[in-house]
Amino acid sequence: MQERGIALLSVMVALVLAGLAVLASARAGLLHEMVAGHQSDRLRAQALAEALLLDAEADILGRRGDAPCRPSLAEPQRTASGFVGCRERGTTSIATAPYFPQDTEEFDEVRALLQVGAAVPCRDGICAPSSLQALADTGALPPALGAHLGQFTAGSDGATPPSSARGWYWVEIFLFRSEASVPASLQHAVPDPARPFVYRITALAEGRKPGTQVVLRSLFVPYPRSQLQ
Repeated sequence: MQERGIALLSVMVALVLAGLAVLASARAGLLHEMVAGHQSDRLRAQALAEALLLDAEADILGRRGDAPCRPSLAEPQRTASGFVGCRERGTTSIATAPYFPQDTEEFDEVRALLQVGAAVPCRDGICAPSSLQALADTGALPPALGAHLGQFTAGSDGATPPSSARGWYWVEIFLFRSEASVPASLQHAVPDPARPFVYRITALAEGRKPGTQVVLRSLFVPYPRSQLQ
């Protein structure tokens, strides 16, 4: 009887150990699945943020894919009704709708439009801050003032965001005034004097899971002087 009792105890101990091993394996599998899910969600948000950067550049250039938004017109892309590139210079709903300026006179106009009655000088993804530091914090760029993928370019890069993903971009326009402080290694990026603009693009993409967020920021000089010489 004593041997039977020892055997029963041994079996019970073995069963407990096996159960613990199965539980540990299940927990490890669940943890790996959660990590993989978060990584996959972050990669989706990363891809959306990168697509937003490209879409913002196309918006600045007034292009849809490889063609101008209004192919019948020469540069700069405008019409008598007020279109500039992919943007309407004032719409039926918003008479002061901003656009990407083609010269310094238009830059002053756009900046004035954005600053009228606005706590943040942004609208429809276009911003005209007073300095580089004014909107340096991405928290100062509310999604309601941003533009989403394809809003003005109809998906210029051919990508569409997942239905459960959300993303926005903001383009800050800065007037380039002097190349005296530009290092020699960046002289190739000095803008054309006729269109002396430097753009800082911020793209924010959210994933499907709560807390997944990717923010990318880039500087864009669409008309460098070096390419015009």
